[in-house]
Amino acid sequence: MIDTDSTIELTAPEREMLASLSFDPLSFKGNHEGFLRNADLAHQLTTSLVERKGIPEHRVRYFTDPEYYPGGRGKSRQDSFVKHGNDHDETLRHPHFLKHLRYFIHGANLPAAIIQQYTDAVENCGMVSSSDIPELGSKARNLARTHRLEGGAAADEFFKLSLDLGLSAGQSARIRESVKQLRPSR
Repeated sequence: MIDTDSTIELTAPEREMLASLSFDPLSFKGNHEGFLRNADLAHQLTTSLVERKGIPEHRVRYFTDPEYYPGGRGKSRQDSFVKHGNDHDETLRHPHFLKHLRYFIHGANLPAAIIQQYTDAVENCGMVSSSDIPELGSKARNLARTHRLEGGAAADEFFKLSLDLGLSAGQSARIRESVKQLRPSR
């Protein structure tokens, strides 16, 4: 059985940093000092995780590899930060980096029930092949619809979850596209 708790193992100092970190950049609106402290924590925690190779490779590639950025037009998510004038340290302190750090640590940001049901569907496929992808895409889209998730955001989270479950970047991108087709509920 696949483990659905996708939080990575952290050292004691990393757990302390995480306990003080907010992944919500808006939580510091009007509090510049708090924002700067949070940015420094994000930088320190990411640096620690990278130095000890504590982030699963596919999660790192989600940020650094253009193949793992469907719709990125040949650029990675990291390239987008650089394009906007951020060097390595500025990127790790940037408020928009927090969602990537959250994924590095916790995995896809989906309700536990969705993660379990989708994980079960992937596990039931055995070794996932291209012929399984339409059914998995339909399953993911139906889960997003049932739980009233917004299609665009849910699509990216299913992409991340698919990567965490061992699907290739290409297979995960096809799942993402299927969920993106979700029509808003009226």
